[in-house]
Amino acid sequence: MSTPKAYILNPYANQNTNYSSWMSDCPVECELVDTAIHTWEPPNDTGIVITHMHYRWDEISALRRIYESTQIPILILADGILEYRNTWQNPTIADGSIFQPMIGHKLACIGNSQARHLESWGNSGKCEVTGLPRFDSVFDSEYLPIQKEGPFRLLIATANTPAFNASQRNQVVQSIEALRKRLEKNGIINGRSVEVNWRLTDGLHEELNLPRRRDQSDRPHTLSDMVELSDAVITTPSTLYLDSVTKNRPTAILDFNNTPSYVNSAWTISAPLHINDVLKELENPPPPKLFYQQTALRDHLEHRGSARQRMHQLIEAMVEIGVKARASNEPLHFPAQILKTNSREIQTAETDWDTHCLYPNNPVFQNTQVTRLQQELNQAIARLNQLPNELHKKHQHIEKQSRQIQTIIARKKKDLENKDKFIDDLVDQMDELLLKKAEIIRRKNEHIESLSTMFQEANAELKSSRAKYAEQAVKLNDLKQQIEQFAASICKQTSQQRAA
Repeated sequence: MSTPKAYILNPYANQNTNYSSWMSDCPVECELVDTAIHTWEPPNDTGIVITHMHYRWDEISALRRIYESTQIPILILADGILEYRNTWQNPTIADGSIFQPMIGHKLACIGNSQARHLESWGNSGKCEVTGLPRFDSVFDSEYLPIQKEGPFRLLIATANTPAFNASQRNQVVQSIEALRKRLEKNGIINGRSVEVNWRLTDGLHEELNLPRRRDQSDRPHTLSDMVELSDAVITTPSTLYLDSVTKNRPTAILDFNNTPSYVNSAWTISAPLHINDVLKELENPPPPKLFYQQTALRDHLEHRGSARQRMHQLIEAMVEIGVKARASNEPLHFPAQILKTNSREIQTAETDWDTHCLYPNNPVFQNTQVTRLQQELNQAIARLNQLPNELHKKHQHIEKQSRQIQTIIARKKKDLENKDKFIDDLVDQMDELLLKKAEIIRRKNEHIESLSTMFQEANAELKSSRAKYAEQAVKLNDLKQQIEQFAASICKQTSQQRAA
């Protein structure tokens, strides 16, 4: 028999620290599933199936099929804190999808408080507290101390997904605006100037026109760097809270939605009137609140020992149980708690845990007729089974349209090439005409210059003729005068002769 492998239902697990923090040296060889997950069938060497994606149809359909018809263990990873709005008020996730209950044999929880909540949702005996392996490096390394003098460095952050609908987003925007107005109005806290570092997500930087923190090379700081370069942190509900508290930063949760919190913090800002008092205490935290923050951290995040080693131990144990079950052809059976490192109270499901009461506005959960539900489920499964064929046909239709579009593009390209050639020919003809026109203009200019020369010569001759005519006119006038004088003289002599 081949060595059992761990198949990861996440094709991008190598880029995800929830997996990469423990996969590289996992005692069980890991292989990523990069095919269509909803149609994936576990190979013969499958020892365990692992994923943190447990609420989409693709993963759910595969997990349910494996869970109900095989003897292959399924391990679900909790990749961060529980968040009330994501669990109960997220319109993009179907009601009941977040661990209510989960489809799998074991759930790797990040801490005891999370395990208690999830067990109360119908997951009794399935929760194992591993911690978060990606936090091992934080606990194993030293971090920069808090700055007690100089400016008070405050990090204000939002979760990767700060809101799940328009109303929630509006509350987040109002909370950030309230903080900004307070800090712009008065940039002093307990006598220290405030240096604010905004780390906002989902377009909030641009919407609120707030700056991004960058280093000297104009590159964004990593989130871990931003926490270390701060003296205190304010964040909307997010796993960032744990990162900040592990570095011993006084950390407040900003939540104007004022929803129940699965992670208790020493400081909470749920209205503008809380801002001043919380800012003062973050700069000078009371020791009892710091003590509460660190005490609560041990409940929220298991960090005694190595989370990576606990993850390896859990995977090995589940693979071994699965191998034995398949060898003896017996059903899978797991103990209520595989990891025995830290004792905790095992919380069974609450007596009033009833989905039709928890989701009164969802007609699906109001239907308690099992036969009808089975029929609708069977119809839904049949419909979902038809989807791949429909998607294939749509894909073929899209490919056909793509080919038609490519043909049209090629035709248009040919037309453009013909038009370009026609234009080039016109340009050549225009160039020839311009050359001919230039030659005509040149000849005209030469003719004009020739005529101008002839005109100048004629003008000179005319001027010379006029000068000669004027000279002859003077001579004629002198001759006339002489003739007149001679005539007068003759007349005088004739008169004298007559008188005599």
